[in-house]
Amino acid sequence: MAKKAHAASGRPGPAAVRTGRRARVIMAASTAAVALTVVTATANGAVAQTGTPGSDAPKRIGTAPRVPAGATVTGATASGTTLHLSVNLAPRDPQSLADFVTAVSTPGNAQYHHYLAKGQFASVFGPTRATIAGVSRALKAAGLAPGKVSPDGLSIPVTATAAQASRAFATGFRNVRLKDGTTDYLNTSAPSLPADVAASVTGVVGLSSVNTVAGHHTAARRASRTGSASTTVSGRGSRTVTANAYSPALCADFTGSGLVDGTDYYSPGKLAGTYGMTSSATVGAGQTVAVFELENVDAGSIAAYQSCVGTSTSVSTVYVDTTSGAGAPATDGSVGVESALDIDDLIGLVPGASIIDYQGPDAASATDQNVLDVYQRMVTDDQAQVISTSWGECEAVESSATANAENTVFAEAAAQGQSVVAASGDDGSSDCYRATGSTAKAVDDPASQPYVTGVGGTTMTGSGSSATQTTWNNDTGGTGGGVSSRWAPVVYQGGVATTTKRAVPDVSALADPHNGYPIYLQDNSQSSSPLPAIIGGTSGAAPTWAAAIVQANAGTACQANGQVGFLNNALYKAARSSYPTNFWDVTSGNNSTYATGFTSAAGYDEVTGLGSPKEAGLTTALCAAKGTAATGASTFHPLSSPKRLLDTRNGTGWGLSSIPTTKPLVAGGTAPVKVEGVGGIPSSGVTGVVLNLTVTGTTGAGSVTAWADGTTKPSTSNLNWTGASQTIAASATVKVAGDGVVDLSTNSTTHLIADVQGYYTSGTTGSKYTALAPARLLDTRSKVGISTTTKISNAVVSLKVRGHGGVPTGATSVVLNLTATQTVGGGYLEAYPEGATRPTASNVNWSATGTTIPNLVVVPIASDGNVSIYVHGTSHVIADVSGYFSTSGSAFDTVTPLRLLDTRTTTPLGSGKTLALQISGADGIPAGVKAVVLTVTVTGTTGSGYLTAFADGGSRPTASNLNWVQGKTISNQVIAPVGSDGKVDFYTNSTTNVIADVAGYIG
Repeated sequence: MAKKAHAASGRPGPAAVRTGRRARVIMAASTAAVALTVVTATANGAVAQTGTPGSDAPKRIGTAPRVPAGATVTGATASGTTLHLSVNLAPRDPQSLADFVTAVSTPGNAQYHHYLAKGQFASVFGPTRATIAGVSRALKAAGLAPGKVSPDGLSIPVTATAAQASRAFATGFRNVRLKDGTTDYLNTSAPSLPADVAASVTGVVGLSSVNTVAGHHTAARRASRTGSASTTVSGRGSRTVTANAYSPALCADFTGSGLVDGTDYYSPGKLAGTYGMTSSATVGAGQTVAVFELENVDAGSIAAYQSCVGTSTSVSTVYVDTTSGAGAPATDGSVGVESALDIDDLIGLVPGASIIDYQGPDAASATDQNVLDVYQRMVTDDQAQVISTSWGECEAVESSATANAENTVFAEAAAQGQSVVAASGDDGSSDCYRATGSTAKAVDDPASQPYVTGVGGTTMTGSGSSATQTTWNNDTGGTGGGVSSRWAPVVYQGGVATTTKRAVPDVSALADPHNGYPIYLQDNSQSSSPLPAIIGGTSGAAPTWAAAIVQANAGTACQANGQVGFLNNALYKAARSSYPTNFWDVTSGNNSTYATGFTSAAGYDEVTGLGSPKEAGLTTALCAAKGTAATGASTFHPLSSPKRLLDTRNGTGWGLSSIPTTKPLVAGGTAPVKVEGVGGIPSSGVTGVVLNLTVTGTTGAGSVTAWADGTTKPSTSNLNWTGASQTIAASATVKVAGDGVVDLSTNSTTHLIADVQGYYTSGTTGSKYTALAPARLLDTRSKVGISTTTKISNAVVSLKVRGHGGVPTGATSVVLNLTATQTVGGGYLEAYPEGATRPTASNVNWSATGTTIPNLVVVPIASDGNVSIYVHGTSHVIADVSGYFSTSGSAFDTVTPLRLLDTRTTTPLGSGKTLALQISGADGIPAGVKAVVLTVTVTGTTGSGYLTAFADGGSRPTASNLNWVQGKTISNQVIAPVGSDGKVDFYTNSTTNVIADVAGYIG
């Protein structure tokens, strides 16, 4: 069921549907071109649907595709129709694979740039042999003949008739006639497999032949040979491009055309110089870059370009699901143009590199299976350090099976250290327009894939310091960009793209054909030899970025520190640390090509991403030394006054280095917070940090989790709240990664504030901790530590610390559990050394009358032995001491956050009951520790109450660690003494569920 080719010239108006491979020929000689057409849509996927219980009960995987917009069902698919399928398998541990990719792409992580060796993926992350065998048996039992599993273990090929596939997967098939008149088939139900193997399958690709993959290039306009841009070349005479010595400029076909380099087109040298890249005949030597193509390329056109620019770059072809000579010839001025753009751009910018053209079947007849096969071959071959693709399809019409399979393949590439860049599309914010006619916001796959770097497009004129760059959006097309409908927010975009899903593109480069890329193409209707032309599209921007990565990999820094690999983590870190040094920000224009889209602005936007490369600075950032995380027993350094590291309300620590944002942290989003080198904290050697976390302007119930950047996000929480419009704080001790960053994530949109109270280093210059039996130093309700029982209103309480509750005269800092209770209206508490300037950071926050809320604070002690507690608003105040820091005592060790207790999975802790929790032996905590650092949360509270943590075997103190009113979920950090048996006891006077997450230990 081959698809037809359709003619298309110029840019369609809003009412028209642009069809075909995204080629729109705008010849200066007024010659129209032919574009291949692929039109249709498939449905988004959904979670698997379970059938009847039982190990072999059927289970459907994903959802069936929808009939594309404008298509009509024409009847059942012929039972003998041959289907080429792949049953795609999940990695043996998807989370471990994701964690590994994060580790190898995060500076400071012990695994940074320690990629998998070639061919290692299957044994480390691929499905187990038992899984592969089990799925194969199930397929055979269903009457299919599964082929040999792929080298990475991720897919099992199956060739079957429609009738066989129908029986095996419990689905029907029907034909649909598309708007362009072609006919395809699609499955009527999601595929079904026995439940005992379905969990290992991410999807079955190839059950539908509907596909809209297209190349993202514009039309080519002819470069005149006679000095006039409007001269038409006619006749079928042949000519030879004379071989030149290498020059970053071009031959007379372009320099003598009357077109101006840097205005009408960009020669390799002019483009490289504008982006700060190197120009030489050997740049990129020792590197290999692969291009994804779905068409033949004219070898004569590539040779003509090499002669023009004076290069001898190695270009080879690997055929996937096709053979040499198959498919439409690259002789009509349309077929082969995409490939020529990709390859010529790379030849010009990295002539010393080797280029591999991975060629699949023609786009006009290619299926999702063919597309997946080409990507998988590029990755499993593992020959290229950089992969560039200028082809894609609207994310909304791609099947979930295909998207999920691609995602695993791209994760495999990242694990191996391969960089993947993809064009973001040429239809502005309406990426589905040509597939379905929809002007709704949509983005392109694979540019939206989390493990791919999406590349948008710009318009550029001039060079060097005089160059200007704006968003590409004119009569030839517009840069693709927007927000994914499929992929969740990604950690690397945290604080930069504050969107509820993955934002696209990541970066951008030249794409406008009015000042685009010089290439040669073959059009037999005009000449028997290749013709010079100028072309654009994000198809040019993607290989430009690929070349930038190749140049970085070939440089001395990357040669010493490892190739870039998956670059998005490093890209966004570079933007946060030194944005103007590493990126050329594009601040004007929009991508409202068919409907209102997005507008360029200072910093990141869903139009041109972070902007274009400044190669020198970017190479330094992408090829930085690996670094090492500080480890081991640590001592504490209190800050004289808390320092604010993050405040999403005003942009403190939020956004790019020079362009802050004031948007809240979205649900599912992550805020990377730089710790080392900020607020008086050393630039290295920090093992942990004590933060006071505050949420405000909450939009619903939620929680915050803190952990070391570049490591696995734990299933723990540090701060919890129960509704909208709340302001609530909790302290947290967080392990610091080798890059000096901690990550904060929330599951509910909120503003977030992080104030640092102190930090731990692996040296011995700080103070050590001594745990005390908790003791009450202040209770304004009952004249403890104060001579009145009146609530405190907008006043300071002086609290004697040294010589009280076991705190000695040599103590330098004290650990207090502060509680506000019986509050009136909103307010907060601030604790600080007596006599010091009152800080601007708060420790305990409340937003309503009748609140009871605690928080742990670490406060330096003034020379008079006192600390001050300022009450803003009206409240009773309680202060319980649980330990102190001094020159004696024990050091602190961080651990990976781990949940040690959750009574929601067993039985709530009853009123008046005590629960003993084993600490020693958990999460690597040794025997004999003196204290443990926990985040303790109560939830499902049945009435007002309190919780006290104390050493098992000791007497229960009268002090409390958590206080609450009925129905609230409250968290607090607790530094609890550990009994000689390695246990900590929790006592509550009101039935509640108790959760305990560990962050470290002392002793």
